[in-house]
Amino acid sequence: MGRFLFVLLLSIVVVSAACIGPYGITVPTTSTSSSPLENTTTEPASNLTQTTSISSGPKNWNMSPVWHLETTGIPFMDMSPDGTLSAVVDFNSARLYLIRPNGESVIFNVGENEEVEPVIAGVAVVDGVAYVLGSYEEFAGVKKYSWNGFMGEERHGWAGSVADDIARSPNGAHFCYIVTTSATSQELYCDRKMLKLTPTNYKLNSVSDSGIVVVAINSKAFVFKNGIKLMEFNTSRVIAYQNRILVSREGELQIFSEGGELLKRAHNYTFELANLLRWTLLPTGKYLFRYEPLSDTHVLTWNLTKVRTLPGFPYFANENFVVTGKDRTLHCYSLKDFHEIFTVNVPEAVGYVRLSDDGKVLLVSGDTGGFWLYAYQ
Repeated sequence: MGRFLFVLLLSIVVVSAACIGPYGITVPTTSTSSSPLENTTTEPASNLTQTTSISSGPKNWNMSPVWHLETTGIPFMDMSPDGTLSAVVDFNSARLYLIRPNGESVIFNVGENEEVEPVIAGVAVVDGVAYVLGSYEEFAGVKKYSWNGFMGEERHGWAGSVADDIARSPNGAHFCYIVTTSATSQELYCDRKMLKLTPTNYKLNSVSDSGIVVVAINSKAFVFKNGIKLMEFNTSRVIAYQNRILVSREGELQIFSEGGELLKRAHNYTFELANLLRWTLLPTGKYLFRYEPLSDTHVLTWNLTKVRTLPGFPYFANENFVVTGKDRTLHCYSLKDFHEIFTVNVPEAVGYVRLSDDGKVLLVSGDTGGFWLYAYQ
């Protein structure tokens, strides 16, 4: 059934003229190279410089609450990168709420016309449409809603099929989800292509803006792009950013190009999954934000040089801002000079965070339900 711990995990391809890889993944071959790390080109790491220290001056923005929903259960939510549409799910009643930055909202009963209430497994907002992944009465798949109402559904399997994971890339250009259609196989639907996986315990780790997909099973991870396997690792702690792959193994943080070349490595910068399957490492174009267990967020360049520390856990980062949290207080910092843009005190323990690209719309969930939308005033 839809996992409480939903890790972004993506899968593998059904293509004619394919060969069967490890763990039953159907993989097309495009090279005679025996190793994914051979015969690749070099991609230099970013050359980054340190910025000024964090300002201790007054906050620049006033973020005011414009919408709130009290719920319990798994806090599924998403927000479009431009902040114009947020989507949250009341897990227990299978209701979808769509919210605009001014607090205006509409409600849809995802279980309407279903004799058996669906089990929701996640939601993603792509191009103004909310895709609600769920295990429905007769199928597993997504129901689609815009502000104006129901837009259709994508059905897979049959009664008893199970919805697993859903994810989109940060800019929304790539969108994927996994459903279990039998006792021995899963199906990954990504950018309108279906990829088969066996057995049935794959999870979506990551989808990057360049179309790299990372899926994991047990202690293995597989990296794909355009349906072609790029590489695999003997660790499940693998994520992608743009055309780079970040790996945590053997006490190291390792950074690879999509061609398989090891670009950088450093000891003591490993990452993992924390509560609610949130990664403890968030990559952006200029910086990596890594949580030090029981401590704070370390800011690293892509050359793996530490430049500063921010308070608490890294909940969200985009190309312009990073949001960290400590003791139910969220701090937002500009990535131009690391001065603090705003703080928000959240009524409950923080679950998930989404921030618009311009930093002016903030969506927050509690760790066991409850949602708050804040907007710049």
